Amino acid sequence: MNPTTSQPAPSREVTELSKKANELLKQGQLDKARLVFEQACTLDDHNPYVLVGLGDIYRKQRYFEKAIEHYARVVENEPYNVFALRGMGIAYRGMEKYEKAIEYWSRYIELNDSDHLVLTRLGDACKKVNRLFDAEKYYLRALEAHGGDKYLFLGLGDLYYKLDEADKAIEFCDKLLEIDENFVNILTMVGNLYRRKKEYASARGYYERALRLEPHNIYAIFGVGDCYRGESDHHRALEIWLAIMDIDDKNINVLTRIGDSYRQVNESEKAKEFYNRVLALTDHKYALMGMCKVQRLEGKFDEAIAGYAKLLKRTDIDRDRVDRELAEAIAEKEEASRDQ
Repeated sequence: MNPTTSQPAPSREVTELSKKANELLKQGQLDKARLVFEQACTLDDHNPYVLVGLGDIYRKQRYFEKAIEHYARVVENEPYNVFALRGMGIAYRGMEKYEKAIEYWSRYIELNDSDHLVLTRLGDACKKVNRLFDAEKYYLRALEAHGGDKYLFLGLGDLYYKLDEADKAIEFCDKLLEIDENFVNILTMVGNLYRRKKEYASARGYYERALRLEPHNIYAIFGVGDCYRGESDHHRALEIWLAIMDIDDKNINVLTRIGDSYRQVNESEKAKEFYNRVLALTDHKYALMGMCKVQRLEGKFDEAIAGYAKLLKRTDIDRDRVDRELAEAIAEKEEASRDQ
């Protein structure tokens, strides 16, 4: 790729300075390279090679606005300068201005549609701004152009996870793990996907692989416990979740699950203890629902009905589920009254 230019050919001195600066840049001597490029710029302040070189140095030093300033001077005269367009995209990404990054990378890709790295970055940027179907389009173009690497597989796996397309997410996560099996977050993600599919044995396999790498990873431990819960082995689930208390004794999701497990094995007092620990920290909907179920088991129907009424005032609940459980509590109260 060569930047197009309508400028006069650079002088021999500018060319030699540019070569020297680029060698210093390759060696990682950024400050020295910048000084040489600046010397060249005093001789020809419109030279696209020099301006792009300065932009690259400022970008690498994370002075993104100064980098963009230099790239923009090139793009103003040469709208199709691929080096400047690519650099602009990277600099805007560094500033977390993803829509601007997309704008310049899209222009770049029109000129170089086989650059799988930029196509992958375009996918990542689109995903950042929730343009998920655009992200898929760019990722698949990158896959067609290159066949895939771990960053592309990571992007596709995460994208399909967000799109709730479990089988596709698993496919690309597994491709990533074939390249590098040390991605703990990907191992737990695949475990979560299998758990959603209720394929608990497969899910546990991924969680256990994660735990071999990070024995105290709460997400993996929680996932193993939730698999046992899914298989109705509440005693085993309880054992797993209680182990998390040594790592984080204020994890409200785990505390709630422990309360649920104690309720499932008919230990109401222990269930209430853990629900109350949650409710002392926050007004957690599942702890409230769990407490209502314990109160029904204990025959405290008025307290349970009041709890369900409180839940129905919230906007973050499954109303059909709460309505159903409330109706059950009312029916249980009426039946208990008839039996007296």
